[in-house]
Amino acid sequence: MSGGFKRSGTFGIVGVIVVAALVAVIALTMGQGDSNPKLAFGLIFGVVALFCVGLFALQRADLNRASGTDAAQSSRGAAEGRRQVENPTTLPEPELWAAMAIAPIDADAIKARDEMWGIARGSQNLGIVVTILIFLTVPAIYLTESLLPLLIGGPLIVIAALYGVFRTIGPGGTIPGSYLLTDRAMEPLGLQVTDKPEGGFEMRFGSPGFDYRLRGWTVLSGKRHGRRVAVRIGGHEDAGRTEVIVAEPCAEFEAKGKRLSVTSGPEGILVSRQKSDGRDWLCDLWLAERLASA
Repeated sequence: MSGGFKRSGTFGIVGVIVVAALVAVIALTMGQGDSNPKLAFGLIFGVVALFCVGLFALQRADLNRASGTDAAQSSRGAAEGRRQVENPTTLPEPELWAAMAIAPIDADAIKARDEMWGIARGSQNLGIVVTILIFLTVPAIYLTESLLPLLIGGPLIVIAALYGVFRTIGPGGTIPGSYLLTDRAMEPLGLQVTDKPEGGFEMRFGSPGFDYRLRGWTVLSGKRHGRRVAVRIGGHEDAGRTEVIVAEPCAEFEAKGKRLSVTSGPEGILVSRQKSDGRDWLCDLWLAERLASA
């Protein structure tokens, strides 16, 4: 899913460099010797605002494109149903998800996948609102030389931030809701969320403030093809790490690659991956089940 955001990612990287250069040019050519360079401040804020508008517009376009592609591929995969997969890396994630289903894919499972994109849209909307409030507050302080904009905009920014926190981690928020969506989306694969990471606010290292972090594993488990299966997805400290376990006694062996390792024995097959992304755990599940059936 992440591959659909290259445009906005490239714009963000290049845009930061361009904005920094323009700000430096404005400051060096218009701010020298002026005790109150309002025009320079106005131009700088204008450049930053244009960058933010362009970035948000591209992010939304990329998000809409990615969600539309996901919906189309999910529907196509559901229509084709479960099928034999010879090389999982050749299929996009939605089609691989559908191909590996062990039960009929109903409309609710497809709807749950689409609703996950709604969480991303909601987060982006809140980011846009907070950015707008900041731009209505900070430039006004410099240009009016008054703290009145801060007295008005400051509380609104805090309220918006607190609303975002509550909407994310509060009862019925996006994090608890995402586990329910995952259950619905994974039902055709015979999996459900059986363990969740612990969340909490932690002090940032090297900068003031706190971050909300998930510590531990998100675990999907169930029974597939008569075997117990567990998928472990790392939280903050293990972000990008996944483990797939298929409880099928096998001969002992071990194989390791750059990011992937496979271990088997009397207790089953374990496929571990570092720096996993998107569909990687599905590919690892396919591999583990293929080895278990060999």
